[in-house]
Amino acid sequence: MKHFIHKKLRGLVMLLSLLFLGIPSVFAQEAPAAASAESSSSFFNADNWIIVVVLVVIIVVLLAILYMLYALSVFMRMVNKADGKEVENTPFIDFNAAVPIEREHEILTDHEYDGIRELDNKLPPWWVAMFYMTIVFAFVYMWYYHSEEGRLQDDEYLAEMVEAEVQMKLAADKVNENNVTLIASGPRLDKGKEIFAVNCASCHGPNLEGKIGPNLTDATWLHGGDIKDIFKTIKYGVPAKGMIPWQSQLSPAQIQEVSSYIKSMAKK
Repeated sequence: MKHFIHKKLRGLVMLLSLLFLGIPSVFAQEAPAAASAESSSSFFNADNWIIVVVLVVIIVVLLAILYMLYALSVFMRMVNKADGKEVENTPFIDFNAAVPIEREHEILTDHEYDGIRELDNKLPPWWVAMFYMTIVFAFVYMWYYHSEEGRLQDDEYLAEMVEAEVQMKLAADKVNENNVTLIASGPRLDKGKEIFAVNCASCHGPNLEGKIGPNLTDATWLHGGDIKDIFKTIKYGVPAKGMIPWQSQLSPAQIQEVSSYIKSMAKK
């Protein structure tokens, strides 16, 4: 009896392993394409706890079903024995449908190669079950990702790019005179040039050569020539000399861009 129970437990463990191999990937597909940095920084958030609870419920339900099947199998064996019927010592879950060696003559085919006869064994039940599961999954996948419920890879990519732009803008808006860095090249430097032409060229000249305001291309700086000093000067202005503070009209990201443009045009 002990050997019989051990075989059943081994079958249960193998079946559970096969069932739970794909569960993490299923929940990974259900996770939002662009989660916020705050929610992804910690495992212990509401979304993850919901997933854990759902997984626990699924495991409990599957264990209950397997236990009921196991109990039913034992009960049927006991009934058959009580009726005097011969009971084969077969495992609760048979992962190999191959015919025993002593019965191989029953499944011999007419195919022969160099004296080797081919058998007509059935495919392993676990393999057949997984094959049918892939067919079911294919229909579910087609419905989910070709309906309004799911998003294809192109849509997910576009959504992630939009989210990335939002996150970059939020990060750029947190720039101040203490943490600002120089933008050496790229489209943001071109934006800085545009901002200068619209807001600063009337006082400092279109080529930064100076008019009402000082020349910004030479090596002489009245309020400091470091990127942080330029950022601070633009942000708070110099009211005593007629330069207004721009922090109410330009965002921190825009002040960083125009500061970087001015710094790029100055003599080293």
